[in-house]
Amino acid sequence: MHGLSHSQTSSSKTIRRLMLHHADNYVMSDPKSDWDILPQEILEENAGMSPYEASVYLALIRGGKQSMSELSDASEVPRQRIYDIVKRLRERGFVEIIDEYPKQAYPVDPEKALSPIQDRIRRTRNFLEDLHQAVDEVEEGVSLFKSEASIRKYIRRIITTADMDLFLTIPHHALDMFREDLSELPSDVRTKLIISEIDPEISDGDSIVLDNDVTELADEVRGVTSSEPFIVCADRKTGFYWPELISTQPTQEQGFYITNPELGLLLDRFLSDLLWPIAQPVNPSQNTSELPTFPAQYIRVRDCLADLKQVTADRALESFEIEFEGYDTDTGEAVTKRGILSGYYFSEFDVRASFTLDTVDEPATNERESVSVGGWKAIQEDYEAVRLTVYEREHRELYSLDTETRNYVKACREELPNSFGDRHAVIGIDTTVDRMREIVVEQLEPGKYRPMEEYASFRESIIEFEAEDSPPGMMWAQTETTPGGITGHMGEVFNQLDYSLAFVGNFGKPIHPVFKTAYQGQTIFSIGSPTYADYVQFDDGKFILADLPPTNIDWETIRNTLSLDRIAEQVDGAEFIALGTWGHFNSLPTIWDGIRMDLWPRLEDPPEKALVLPGDIQDVPDSEIENGLESIRNLSDILDVTIVTNRTQADSFSNEIDGGEAAMSLSDMATILQDAMEVSKFVVHAPLEAALGNGEEVLTACAPRPRSVQITNVDDHFNTGLALGMTEGLTDEASLVLAHAVAGVFMREREPPTEKQIRSFVAEYDRLFDSQKDTK
Repeated sequence: MHGLSHSQTSSSKTIRRLMLHHADNYVMSDPKSDWDILPQEILEENAGMSPYEASVYLALIRGGKQSMSELSDASEVPRQRIYDIVKRLRERGFVEIIDEYPKQAYPVDPEKALSPIQDRIRRTRNFLEDLHQAVDEVEEGVSLFKSEASIRKYIRRIITTADMDLFLTIPHHALDMFREDLSELPSDVRTKLIISEIDPEISDGDSIVLDNDVTELADEVRGVTSSEPFIVCADRKTGFYWPELISTQPTQEQGFYITNPELGLLLDRFLSDLLWPIAQPVNPSQNTSELPTFPAQYIRVRDCLADLKQVTADRALESFEIEFEGYDTDTGEAVTKRGILSGYYFSEFDVRASFTLDTVDEPATNERESVSVGGWKAIQEDYEAVRLTVYEREHRELYSLDTETRNYVKACREELPNSFGDRHAVIGIDTTVDRMREIVVEQLEPGKYRPMEEYASFRESIIEFEAEDSPPGMMWAQTETTPGGITGHMGEVFNQLDYSLAFVGNFGKPIHPVFKTAYQGQTIFSIGSPTYADYVQFDDGKFILADLPPTNIDWETIRNTLSLDRIAEQVDGAEFIALGTWGHFNSLPTIWDGIRMDLWPRLEDPPEKALVLPGDIQDVPDSEIENGLESIRNLSDILDVTIVTNRTQADSFSNEIDGGEAAMSLSDMATILQDAMEVSKFVVHAPLEAALGNGEEVLTACAPRPRSVQITNVDDHFNTGLALGMTEGLTDEASLVLAHAVAGVFMREREPPTEKQIRSFVAEYDRLFDSQKDTK
């Protein structure tokens, strides 16, 4: 290399490396002529230079700093073109100009000038190496195409042959290439599109606004400002990777057609797990899509749970069944199972996603088994799902006021009393002290802080703790203390409506100040010390930490602790008794028996109605279930018993009574359980619907959907509304609407409803249904 400068030597090595990288694409018949020709072709093909630009740049590489006339001679580019060529090369970072007379130019070090090209080559090589490591024989799963016509042909083949699912990333400038193919896809092919290379100026950080017709290209469209290659993946099996389509890489003659399912799955996971969560919604204001409808099929657990997250905001999980095909994570055995959805974990920003099902393990005995199901390569779960179908256990239109509910609303308006509070009721047994708390994100000054507002933020914080070495920790602040449990939530509403009340439960000895203050002037019978529950509050929900239930809730304790004559004085003349919760207190049936055998003979004017709130009896020992059910039946011999459960609790009842059924609507459950329990009424409710079986007919009523659903304690407030209707002697139809009204006010206001709010909700029941059509 004598006679060459250091920069020229470095430049020659760089050009040679590029040449060697592409040497397999050329036939080298004459080494000397090829050495002259190859750099020119490489620069034209890979750096996007014109023949004149490549000639000028190579002349500068060979000769170093030159005047414009010298450069014209050395490159054989006409002198009238040389200034424009040098200017363009300068704009692209290949050349610098010395602005003196005569004007001179010199080359930028190729190591710097060609680094973007080298980076693209390196990323492509790394990606292919990753693919190569995924299977033993890549040659059987990846085909390389260098003709743009062939590339487009195979991409269109993938798009048009997708069976269930299509996932794409397309640079913004290239959307028109496949616009027609995407617009002609069948409606049953679920399509997700990520548009890359979005101008950062049209993104506000949360969303992107593009032409209106862009959102018509796929079911869901998001965008990113980063430069991402073209990728299409169909059904997680086949795909195409076209790295050179992005605008920073002008060459468009290299694409990889992927037919190996494992490699197709890798592409899909890159799109769904890594790129999709960080992409921003495109034209979100145009998103008028309705809630998901079922049955629906999925190939990703995350997509399945994203849809279920939308619909279970106001419907019980148990309203849905999932059938999945997959594998046992212990044995690898292929399985197909179906069960009732009982829980799930899903976060937009966590690749983990799973759900649990209650399945019928032994069809002959109808014994249920709870199983966990995850997605690709699941380890912790019982099964890995590769294909899923979601079914509704029942279908009821929840966004319009049906004729039956409309008639019940009319009855409720006519039957509501002119005033509440002229009657007496007895409420027990479930009692807690609820401490309302907020997670502290930042302390601002003594006594002041910034609270964590969203439950999702709390969940993400828990996930982040897993990556830390130190134990997780958070600060919280107590905002208020309130009565809790059935006695607390039902008691608050009845107390502020000026009813005369008698409470029985663990209120403390002496009575805890929170109950003494809240129920001043009311009669309180305390058996022992209360338990505590910490409610961590967020704008969109609550997280509860509660003490174990007390073990002293039984009839013997009541007899030994309290005066039955004093209790009889309070029960005599009462309009109704509310008793719960069996799921918390296994010995509650002894109280039902004690009331019937010991207390009732002491009464001259006994209540005619009892509201029994069993809760979830899954935790009650099997040995005590049948005796408890019999206690309820016996109680119904002396007064009208109404049992109230939510969907989950009704499932538990059904399973204990007859082994359960594969699918039942709320109305079916209410009818069957009322008959099996031999009680006056059985009510089953969900956040937006309820059914009441009374032995003669089944009544169903739906409720208007709030914009923000506060699920916690909704059960207690629905029960309170139903008890209010029983107390005032409303018909079953009117009582269902009143129960929805009390729960509805609580879901919207997040506080016990006042009389004015209850009356207003009933009066506006129709309008609330009309307004929700615009927000669903």
